[in-house]
Amino acid sequence: MKALENRFFHTAIIGGGAAGLFCAGSFSAPKILLESSEHCARKVRISGGGKCNFSNRLVSANDYLSKQKHFCKSALSAFHPDDFINLLNQHAIPWEERTQGRLFARNAEEIVRFLITRAQKAHTQITCGVHVLDVQPQTDGFRILTEAGTLHAQHVVLATGGLSYPALGANPFGWNLAQKLGLQVIEPSPVLCGLQLPKNKRSLFSVLAGNSIRARVTCAKHTFEDQLLFTHEGFSGPAILQISLFWKAGQEIEINFLPFADCREIFKTHKTKNQLFSAVLGDYFPGKVAKTLLTGKDVSLANATKAELAAAYQMIHHFRFVPHGTAGYTKAEATAGGIATTELHAATLQTRRFPGLYVIGELVDVTGRLGGFNLHWAWSSAFAAAQDLARHF
Repeated sequence: MKALENRFFHTAIIGGGAAGLFCAGSFSAPKILLESSEHCARKVRISGGGKCNFSNRLVSANDYLSKQKHFCKSALSAFHPDDFINLLNQHAIPWEERTQGRLFARNAEEIVRFLITRAQKAHTQITCGVHVLDVQPQTDGFRILTEAGTLHAQHVVLATGGLSYPALGANPFGWNLAQKLGLQVIEPSPVLCGLQLPKNKRSLFSVLAGNSIRARVTCAKHTFEDQLLFTHEGFSGPAILQISLFWKAGQEIEINFLPFADCREIFKTHKTKNQLFSAVLGDYFPGKVAKTLLTGKDVSLANATKAELAAAYQMIHHFRFVPHGTAGYTKAEATAGGIATTELHAATLQTRRFPGLYVIGELVDVTGRLGGFNLHWAWSSAFAAAQDLARHF
């Protein structure tokens, strides 16, 4: 067990992920950051395929899901993508902008080193491998019980993150503490993850596992067009991950496997050819995708009936299913739900019931779309809390 150098702090930050580290580096009061894992920012290290999709040029409140859809506006307006870019430029950390406004570093490790160094320069004692057992509000601050002993702090920041990637140290401490303190918690669920087909449909698509196509995916009023990946259990890829943020159990998903063309027009152009539907569509799909999608509906175009043409069209452009479930927390990139925003001041992320207690990042009921939005929420919510904490120093 690691010894703690000091037991009285202006602020104790619980959680050494993106939000916790950025908050620690954004104000200069003496503070301690407690991380239960042996290393900080483990999710940041693997984000963006190891290149860290740190923000999005197009970020707005419309990119976030929350019970209070306007809650995130205050924090987002106080910290913009250019603010983070300026920090990277000041530290000579290279970055690049990709399609759809996505902002990437060249190496996620550079972002992690920057976050840690910045926090340390702002008088943060970073302590990893220490589990926090409880946080108890006192008349003069907070009592923090850890496996390494008891600490006292005037302020506490909960930055323990969501439940996704348990192998990287995700745990429910923040959720459990919030409930113990009587704070309302919105039921968590894994999002930005794959969706499972009903078991009776999996055999049709499992042979395509690993294949990827561009598709348009719709759930209720939400539609995303992007890459779709076939898996052994259903579908994944960016289009599915985006729609999973909005899908609720029992809702129907519709997939257009050919969003950039109309198979009726293709069939009409080739109607005199003695070819199977799948052969005619071979120029539009990779390998065996068309043949698999049209299993049981793949007939010769020259002799096809209206009903057979309609069935093929329906399968290609309007495939509908009710997902059996999601791929779960082990594969989810984020966790929806969290501490209800009604419990927090939007401008500062401080709890209404416990002055001096702040909640930031993924632990708040604010979840962004795929594309750098969740890391940007980590920065902006952390910055909002840090600005308020600085005023109390």
